[in-house]
Amino acid sequence: MTNKIKPNKKYKDSLFRKIFGESKENALSLYNAINGSSYTMEDEFEYTTLEDVVYMKMKDDVSFLVGASLNLYEHQSSYNPNMPLRGFLYFADLYREIIKDNEKIYSPQLVRIPNPKYIVFYNGPHSKMDEDSVKLRLSDCFEVLDKSGDFEWTAAMININAGHNHDLLEKCDILKQYTIFIEKVKEYNKSNNLADAINQAMEVCIAEGVLADVLSKQKREGQNVVLTEFDQEKYDEMIKEIGREEGRLDICCKFVAQKRMSLEEALEECRVSKEEFLKRMEELGLTLPE
Repeated sequence: MTNKIKPNKKYKDSLFRKIFGESKENALSLYNAINGSSYTMEDEFEYTTLEDVVYMKMKDDVSFLVGASLNLYEHQSSYNPNMPLRGFLYFADLYREIIKDNEKIYSPQLVRIPNPKYIVFYNGPHSKMDEDSVKLRLSDCFEVLDKSGDFEWTAAMININAGHNHDLLEKCDILKQYTIFIEKVKEYNKSNNLADAINQAMEVCIAEGVLADVLSKQKREGQNVVLTEFDQEKYDEMIKEIGREEGRLDICCKFVAQKRMSLEEALEECRVSKEEFLKRMEELGLTLPE
């Protein structure tokens, strides 16, 4: 079977993580732009990004510590009202990693933790979000409306589509370059397939000095984060095998039963047929939610 080059449909997310998750300088630039601060590379900075090969749907994009602030930056190309709930679960895992010794929380002494800051950068369809920013609330997920604010968690969603948050983009040039690249892909995708649109956008951006270092390096090393070379049949078999070995199928079955994942997402994650998936759910004594 011949290998085929296919576009990474999650290229926006992959590129976002590449830019801000592998360069402290870029992440700090974005942090300063959002918070109006002036931290430098000489100040304390530590990545805390979660990477979990089993709970693939539960990893985060970019998280880091700056001073007394624990920051989680997520990218979204589709509007998702569940971001506060996702952030709540992410931060729980992040704090577990920071505390390490769980016995501390049972001691009479107060456990100090860094202040959480949760930002979601949105560049999906304009029709889903016209505002420059919105604040999504965990309480919107509650079965019964609760306006007390006693149990609240928020996600600040910032619109980085063209025409939004101009001041922020001017303060953080690398974010501005990222948005320019994404807009070019959208533009070229109107008359080309996604793979050609991405390639054209890369060539133009490199020539214009937009993300030139990042995109040029990816092309040189053959590790393009937006175009992925793979054998689909072998890839599917590998995912199935890993899913069985690591228990991913069982995990996804439980997530579907708990309404934490849709059936379609689970089938895509596990790379199994609907029949196989439902059979495994039955074996685990689980049922599809109504």
